[in-house]
Amino acid sequence: MNQNESMIIDPYIEGGNVIYPNFHLSMQPGIIIGIYTDVSKIHTLIQWFAKQSNTYTHFRENALYERLTVREYINFCLKLFNASSEKMEDVLALFALPEQKSMKISKLSNSEKQRLKLLNTYLNQAPIQVLEEPLQNLDEFSKQKAIQLLGVLQKQNKTVILLSNNFENLIVSSTEIHRLDAMGLHALDVKEDETELASPSLESAPIRLDKIPTKKNDKIILFNPPEIDYIESVEGVVSLYVTGEAYPCTLSLNELEQKLTPFGFFRSHRSYIVNLQKVREIITWTRNSYSLALNSTEKTVVPLSKNKLADLKEILGI
Repeated sequence: MNQNESMIIDPYIEGGNVIYPNFHLSMQPGIIIGIYTDVSKIHTLIQWFAKQSNTYTHFRENALYERLTVREYINFCLKLFNASSEKMEDVLALFALPEQKSMKISKLSNSEKQRLKLLNTYLNQAPIQVLEEPLQNLDEFSKQKAIQLLGVLQKQNKTVILLSNNFENLIVSSTEIHRLDAMGLHALDVKEDETELASPSLESAPIRLDKIPTKKNDKIILFNPPEIDYIESVEGVVSLYVTGEAYPCTLSLNELEQKLTPFGFFRSHRSYIVNLQKVREIITWTRNSYSLALNSTEKTVVPLSKNKLADLKEILGI
């Protein structure tokens, strides 16, 4: 793959329900695309990728020949992939296994086995490499080595796609991150948290920023308002909820209410702001107790204050 390409991924439909629709994935050599989604979608996606002719898929639970030693297994893989130019010492160093070269694979730790499983990804020449949860349950040393290997794949001009339900792992390993849900694939605007502030000379025309900033693991993540399900304030800590995941936000509820009201958000309670586009049902518990059920797979319910009910009915025209 020598230039930008676009792949159309088939939809996932189960029992007549669209779990996710078909979507385009733009790719180019030397990038690492992280796709953040749940376990069932990951399983379906990797099965789909495994059927593509120009793609190699790394299944996390792939078996190793545990009766072989590490050296014997590497020799076997070098022959399998016609990689005679690769030197044993270099491969052992890349996967941080020189001291384990004479050990049987069955005696390796789980993290060491997971590192060794990535050997096929390194040796395979397919232009698109799809990896299922490559950092899951690894010790910190093995995570570092796995991330280094991803960097090697980048230098080989391979397109790497990481499938994970761990957002933090994707932040540290991907060059771009997308979220896959029932509405399709959404690019997440993630950038490094910069400690240096911009020049304070901002007396020119005001800048309007529609994206809402959140912070997670020293990264600033920007969400478009339609992506947000609701916002909650608990003991002064404000969190944005997007498909069941909480993202801390430094803005107050009052500030967020001012920013988001033009986008169809409603202050349903002194501690909650809700995206009215996501509301499916107004639930009456008692004459003085109400909630809003959101149209999400998490079956989320947000409180609605009694004194806000009339305002909401007026907005909805009911």
